[in-house]
Amino acid sequence: MLDAIKELGDYVKEKEKLSDVEIFVDKAKLGKSTKKVLCILFQHRDDKITYTRVIPEDYKGASLYLYRRGTSRGVNISPSALITEEIGSTFENKIVNWFKNREDSLSVGIERELEKERDNIKEELVKCYKEIQEDERTNVLLTIMLEENGEKKYIGELPAFKEILMQDTLKTYYSRKTIGESKGRGVCYLCGKSGEVFGFVLPSFGFSFSTADKRGFLPDFVQEEHWKEVPICKDCAISLEIGKKFLDENLSYPKRGYSFFGCKYYVIPKFVFGEMLEEIYNYIMHFKNEEYEEGLLSKEDRLGEIVRDKEDILRLIFLFYKQKGGGAYIDIVRYVEDVLPSWVREIYNCQNSVRKMDIIQEKSIKKILGKKWIGDFVNGRMSKEKGLGRNNWFMKFTRDFFPSSNTEGVYDKYFMDVVSSILSRKPIDKDFMISAFVNRIRSAFKEHKGHDLKILCLKAFMLYSFLAKVDLLRGERMEEGKALEKIEGENFDSKVERFFREHGFNGAAKKAAFSVGMLVDYLLWVQRDERGIKDFGKEPFWSNLYGLILDEKKIKGLFPKAISKLRQYGKGKPTLEAVVSKYLAEAEQNWDISNDETSYYFALGMTLRRLFSKNKEEEKKEEE
Repeated sequence: MLDAIKELGDYVKEKEKLSDVEIFVDKAKLGKSTKKVLCILFQHRDDKITYTRVIPEDYKGASLYLYRRGTSRGVNISPSALITEEIGSTFENKIVNWFKNREDSLSVGIERELEKERDNIKEELVKCYKEIQEDERTNVLLTIMLEENGEKKYIGELPAFKEILMQDTLKTYYSRKTIGESKGRGVCYLCGKSGEVFGFVLPSFGFSFSTADKRGFLPDFVQEEHWKEVPICKDCAISLEIGKKFLDENLSYPKRGYSFFGCKYYVIPKFVFGEMLEEIYNYIMHFKNEEYEEGLLSKEDRLGEIVRDKEDILRLIFLFYKQKGGGAYIDIVRYVEDVLPSWVREIYNCQNSVRKMDIIQEKSIKKILGKKWIGDFVNGRMSKEKGLGRNNWFMKFTRDFFPSSNTEGVYDKYFMDVVSSILSRKPIDKDFMISAFVNRIRSAFKEHKGHDLKILCLKAFMLYSFLAKVDLLRGERMEEGKALEKIEGENFDSKVERFFREHGFNGAAKKAAFSVGMLVDYLLWVQRDERGIKDFGKEPFWSNLYGLILDEKKIKGLFPKAISKLRQYGKGKPTLEAVVSKYLAEAEQNWDISNDETSYYFALGMTLRRLFSKNKEEEKKEEE
């Protein structure tokens, strides 16, 4: 990963002809949100520094202000700071304190004037800040400006401050206030050249996986010896910094404060022969400001289209991370390398194919969830579920079954296991996924949430179909389902069998559990209708369902009980009963699915029953 970021930095530095200032300023930290700047103006005449006034102005570009973040509790690398707290505190902590203990005459003169005019400056800063429109107060930048010979100059135009920026930035590569210095003579980890190498390069621009603060992870438990762990030379350190900033500005997703279900991620292009192709760079820059709308893979899929004839030289690295310290550091959550563009396209095509299945189109969903439903299943849920998109639904549905909450539990590791397995094309255990489905479905069942149960079953069915289509289910080789031609006047038995064939239901036990689920769902509807029951879970037969903890014996026992109850109501359904009987008989000597699978297919049958056997009486009741 580091070598890919370094190579990216090498290319960007050469391509964009970056100056030293452009390399070291934190342009991405200011981004599009900084609209206004407050400049504290000093006059410099005859070696004397005099405070003049505060000048509010529009933001004009990072290089003029030399903004580079320092430690959260200390000062920045330059006397420029974002106002993230009460403006007086930012002034004291980030501006006044920056000039303390500096020995050059210019800094000494400014420090004296700051002390002398402290109250006046604070008062004017507060006044100017309040005059900024409220919608432009996000990330307001506070800095200083010097007037010499009648010409106002930003610190980015003053050689003394530019030199401080460069030298103090380089110092962060090998020096930390709480530890000391870590540098020596050695071989660079990245370029292999011998010379002076530094130990704190990675933590200097945010990679917190470098454990300089933890003695137990260091050679001989000596923190100053950290340079021996990951020795990096000056040139490679600068290239890493450029590459990291390019990722932050152009290849970090989602954008604008959204979250990929709890984290963010980089997409890092790695070229097998160490070349950065011109067309890839141009592509990235063309789409750099595009908003995150289409999910995890759509943007990268276009990248794949560009290089489809260069498959042998390009790999993609997905690095998932969480921000710490207000964005100053990142914790790497998961790292997936060597992802082929063709595999990204395959993922995209498969999820798109599943999303187009008849079963989740509006006509079918209306039968399952009611006539008020608008759009296919994914589109209909997008306005109700944050983070759900047309092309990332399989990731969002995965998160639903591996949540992160105080009430449902924290399953972040399992979620990332599934995501990384999909990207790296590694098999996912079928029983693991079924267990996750059933756990959430049972919770909805026990809480008498019939609508939620159906939603979860549909999500599980789509996700399972997707994983089967990309052939990642370990322990399940589903038959490739194909859409079959519908027959006018098709009978119930034929409809069910066509569904099983289209969706790769292999094995009589799955069909039997599904069919019994349909029969029980019909009985529950009959009881609600006959007794005037509106709420799911209040039906008398509901207590016979064992909390959806089912096995072969219980499934077979539910069949005669359900038929008996339907006879009592005079609501028998011979066609449905015949189908259930047929598949139970076929599964008699070969019940080859687990108890969780039995429960899942039963719940799925309850959910989808109306696709096959919804009658005119039910439709009339719904309309009422």
